[in-house]
Amino acid sequence: MTVPTLPLHLVENLERRLVASVTAATSGFTGSQQVQDWGGEWWDFTFEMALTRGREARRLSAFFAALGGMRGQFLFRDPSAGRSDLLADPVVSGGGQSGNTLLTSGWAPSLPVLEIGDFISLGSDADTRLYQITADAVADASGAVTLQITPRLRSSPLSGAALEIVAPAVFLRLTGPVPTRINRADNHRFSVTAREAL
Repeated sequence: MTVPTLPLHLVENLERRLVASVTAATSGFTGSQQVQDWGGEWWDFTFEMALTRGREARRLSAFFAALGGMRGQFLFRDPSAGRSDLLADPVVSGGGQSGNTLLTSGWAPSLPVLEIGDFISLGSDADTRLYQITADAVADASGAVTLQITPRLRSSPLSGAALEIVAPAVFLRLTGPVPTRINRADNHRFSVTAREAL
């Protein structure tokens, strides 16, 4: 199955949030809180599409209509997340990995690679997952580096799986209908809310 990709050139602005399933119960007597971490983490996105007109607006409308509301799943390549300046073909180094670290190789030896706040993605189509780097990373003499990431790995990636650093993507599901504001000049503006489809 080929997953549709949102046309990036039409994204005007976006809001990205990492949500954690954490609840807190406050005692009415002492004010103390008991925090329960349920372990779930996912990305939420809200984005406004650029003002479109005519045929381009109708094509974008058809893209969202074809998704079928909350059934709709699509890839989103976050335009603010890529690192096109890095000359590397990094891969996962070793299977069976879990948690908030990822062993990788294929980087330029003995050089800084990713910085805190950078993004990577793993997988393809419906298995695409987005991660953020939480500590600066420097490759060793063989081009290997352990990346500190959030959220935790969703599943153990295969050894040799490619890391996407130039155009990291996330697999999203709409959280509701996509409203379209249309004025008399045939200008269309679309507002989209979506969350990571896990």
